[in-house]
Amino acid sequence: MAQQQQNLEKIPEIVSTLRDSFNTGVTKTREWRLHHLQAMRRMMEEGKQRLCQGMKQDVGKSELEGYLCENNLVENELQHVIDHLDEWMKPDIRTTNLLNLPASSYVQSEPYGVALIMGAWNYPVMLSLAPLVGCIAAGNCAVVKVPSPKYSPASSKAMEELMAEYMDPHFFVCVGGDRHANTALLEQRWNLIFCTGSASTGKIVATAAAKHLTPILLELGGKNPCIVDQTACLKLASKRIVWGSFMNCGQTCVRPEYVLVHENVADQFVSAAKQQVEEMYSTQPQKSEWFGRVATDWAWERITGYITEEKGHVVHGGDADRDDKFVAPTILYYEDMPTFVASAVAKEEIFGPVMVVIKYGDLDGVLQYINGKEKPLALYFFGSDRRVREKVLTGTTSGSVCVNDVIMQIINPELPFGGVGHSGMGHYHGKYSFDAFSHQKAVMVKPNVNILDPPIRYPPYTPFKATVLPFVQAASWLSYLPQGLALVLAFLALVLQLGFFKRRIDGALSVVQAYL
Repeated sequence: MAQQQQNLEKIPEIVSTLRDSFNTGVTKTREWRLHHLQAMRRMMEEGKQRLCQGMKQDVGKSELEGYLCENNLVENELQHVIDHLDEWMKPDIRTTNLLNLPASSYVQSEPYGVALIMGAWNYPVMLSLAPLVGCIAAGNCAVVKVPSPKYSPASSKAMEELMAEYMDPHFFVCVGGDRHANTALLEQRWNLIFCTGSASTGKIVATAAAKHLTPILLELGGKNPCIVDQTACLKLASKRIVWGSFMNCGQTCVRPEYVLVHENVADQFVSAAKQQVEEMYSTQPQKSEWFGRVATDWAWERITGYITEEKGHVVHGGDADRDDKFVAPTILYYEDMPTFVASAVAKEEIFGPVMVVIKYGDLDGVLQYINGKEKPLALYFFGSDRRVREKVLTGTTSGSVCVNDVIMQIINPELPFGGVGHSGMGHYHGKYSFDAFSHQKAVMVKPNVNILDPPIRYPPYTPFKATVLPFVQAASWLSYLPQGLALVLAFLALVLQLGFFKRRIDGALSVVQAYL
């Protein structure tokens, strides 16, 4: 306990060191960013075995699954960012409106400063280190708070050791510890906070950030719906939904939380799903290399409590072993929406190896139910009917959507990953990670020449100025004109701004006004 207190007392000093390092300006250079991205890549490659062994110890995740679902995703993110870093660092050239001519305009991405990244225990490596990639690419320093040793002790210890070995402590520090460490970190002033966790954790972070008006990016969770239309290929749908539901023992924030299946194919879907469970994890999943364990005794009690309370709806699985923190891949089947809505599993996110299947007949009722809940992190649809698909897509809101698959949308670096409302705010991955850790600074550069300063913008506002100013301000329509014509009009507008022919036009306007 005394050691933990000493570590917490060091946090203000750590933050101060990082801030001093950032203020040197070195992090804004391409060379600095590339150097630390490459150092992190070496860390991931050379530390692969230690990280994968840690995940296996924590949640029984096979080393292959740990690599594919966590390490490799971070490696791919690193390579993608390294390949595009020069392009992203360049100023983003923008057009300039007529009233501001002559001038050049662009958007410059600049780092926020010192960031706090808070990972989560269910995917400890990916959720702690993937955000760090964008953080480095954007030129920030960071503290990475790895998950509590209560949930992922081996993984967190491995990350602490590896970051100390491979990453420069003047710019990046890994901090372990429980909720007391989180509290101590949130008491500090940061330039950006990136947090992955539950909605309750997000509220704590948002409250702390509000004290200093610190920008935040929250990756949270929720109950993700999956709709299976009667036109779906049931073999494909059952295979992919079972895979997504039980990956990482169901402890995945984007997993299909409940599956709504059209009444014409619901029974066939359940039969196909039971078959897929046995094909993937055998009839003895506790002995399967590919099926993990829940993280804590408390999680085991909570999940098995759901199964016990809803035992009348268990059609597959239901077995559990407390000493092994094992809960068998379980399928609950509800014959109608009202029965499901009244159940225990409809109230909160299950976050475990329980797949809930509900038979539905009225799609409008399904959409109404989904829209009556908090906005989910993901939504899934299986089927080939384009009209039904578009009705689902336009009739709901979610962080992301995947059609005829689950979870896979998050590994495309060209797509943003993030929630909406209670499932989060902000997004990252690929270029979106770079942007998440960057302030988009607007820059306009004008010549330092007085003769080019249009007198039209200054009082007194003559009839001439009053007539021309609305025209040169409302210049958006120029973008629809051929480039040559637009340039000619822009030149004429500049001439008008500079006041050429001003006397003749003022005189003409005076005559017209006198006549009217």
